Amino acid sequence: MLDDGYVHITLFTMGSRGDIEPYVALGSGLMAAGHRVRLATHQRYESEIRSAGMEFSPASGDPRQMMEGEAGRRWLESGRNPVRMMRRLLDLSGPILQQYLKDCEAAMAGTDAVLFSVLAFPAYHLAEAARIPAIGAYLQPMTRTREFPSLFMKTRGLPFLNLWSHIAVEQITWQPVRRTVNRWRQELGLMPLPRSGLYRSVYRSMPILYGFSPAVVPPPSDWPERIRVTGYWVRGAADDWRPGESITRFLAGGPAPVYVGFGSRPEREPKALADLVLGAVRSSGQRAILLTGWGGLTVADSGDDVLVVDEVPHDWLFPQMAAIVHHGGAGTTGTALQSGTPSVVVPSFADQFFWGERVEALGVGTTLPRRRLTLESLTEAIVSATDANLRREAKTLGERLRAENGVTRAVDELTALLGT
Repeated sequence: MLDDGYVHITLFTMGSRGDIEPYVALGSGLMAAGHRVRLATHQRYESEIRSAGMEFSPASGDPRQMMEGEAGRRWLESGRNPVRMMRRLLDLSGPILQQYLKDCEAAMAGTDAVLFSVLAFPAYHLAEAARIPAIGAYLQPMTRTREFPSLFMKTRGLPFLNLWSHIAVEQITWQPVRRTVNRWRQELGLMPLPRSGLYRSVYRSMPILYGFSPAVVPPPSDWPERIRVTGYWVRGAADDWRPGESITRFLAGGPAPVYVGFGSRPEREPKALADLVLGAVRSSGQRAILLTGWGGLTVADSGDDVLVVDEVPHDWLFPQMAAIVHHGGAGTTGTALQSGTPSVVVPSFADQFFWGERVEALGVGTTLPRRRLTLESLTEAIVSATDANLRREAKTLGERLRAENGVTRAVDELTALLGT
């Protein structure tokens, strides 16, 4: 415990940039409230974290190298199948797991409390061994409910299967790692967790802060009081960031363009995908900004109607777009919704399908699963997303979301949980 009741908090997260930035925002809010903050994640984000004023602790694995390897590609091609996802995740993480556990242990030195993302769950066990508070800080709704199914399983409109889907996914993700986790827990001096899984022993008592808006995912009535939906965790573009001349000139040179980007998914045939996107943009009568991303998308014949960019802050760019074509990652979806611009969500993996369904249900965009992506279907989706009524609904929702302050709410909730 620090002076004046403030605490030293370590945030654990891993993944691509969209998995990191919300925790940088949350950490910045915690520092502004007087807490000391350390963020434990991949080395490639060290400079960004240190420039935000936080301590940094490295975690094994370069996410880009991992995703570009065959095991990473296969994992990202798992679709929504939880069995396939879990099996391929173990193939991907196996070579670095032992070192990652050691990295987590080192990151906890001197810590009073830990917050962790879904993929950084090993931090929970270390916190239990150290007898300090552990709080889930999640970007996706993972808590059981009867009101909607698990992110990773469709119930085909049969509500009585909703709760069952959560229990099934819990077991699918627990049983393959149960023996390994319990061996590690015994090394830490902890009792093994039961065969039935984490829910009774962990999730019934552990507080969770959810970094999305209650206007996007209304908290179910059967969620307990310790579950708090705070709103999105965003910082805004860095004060010293300035757009380059090429993007400024392009934006000023015509009507608002469509943004197209598919995040951190490496593409097996990037040229074919880029050509499809370029054809759909032109068929819909739009200009476009194409993000190369980790997939390496680029076009040889960009012309005056398409600008290819490597990296631009989404919260700066998205409000200036006519529509946003994206993969449906939790962070990208949140930024798109806050921008007030309609989305075309092209999901292919894990929770991306859930966020696409939420965008469509809210009436602020359309969903086009990756397996159905063609020149004709993408053209139609872009035309639909630039409809005046859809733009009006997206603008209204964006205004509502921007009025929330998820970071402040999360800091207040955390302060109450820690009793500081």
